[in-house]
Amino acid sequence: MLKKIDNRLNFLSAVEKAAILLSILLFIISLTLPAFFVKRPKTEPEEMESLLIVLTGWMYPLGGAIIPFLFWCANPIYLFSICALLNRNKKAGFFISLIPCLIALAFTQMDKIMTSESGSESAITSLGSGYFLWLSSFLILTIGIGIKLKK
Repeated sequence: MLKKIDNRLNFLSAVEKAAILLSILLFIISLTLPAFFVKRPKTEPEEMESLLIVLTGWMYPLGGAIIPFLFWCANPIYLFSICALLNRNKKAGFFISLIPCLIALAFTQMDKIMTSESGSESAITSLGSGYFLWLSSFLILTIGIGIKLKK
């Protein structure tokens, strides 16, 4: 079975295959770690779980959280860029993969985020290891594909 998959991916170089696999692996690992920490009034800093954010992020606009939804959109765009790469469109895959990188980097500029359905916001106290692996997965995909695209 692995031989069939490898035959279907012959159009990708070893660097591109490694970048895609490492990127996916880092993305999956990032889901097991805290994304960031928030300080709610009268409580200790609380971690925001990455997996919960990824699974429920599509619902953010229902509660009025448009900005967090835009950050969540980096995930489907990332998956779309991988699909473009696997459909033999390396150039489109590369340029699409730049979008999640920029979105993830923009998250570092956030100092507050909506943390409840009531619309209350909490201060982001620090970024967690899940965030950094999430960002790394996007960067590795973009750099790995971009290196070979240049040649």
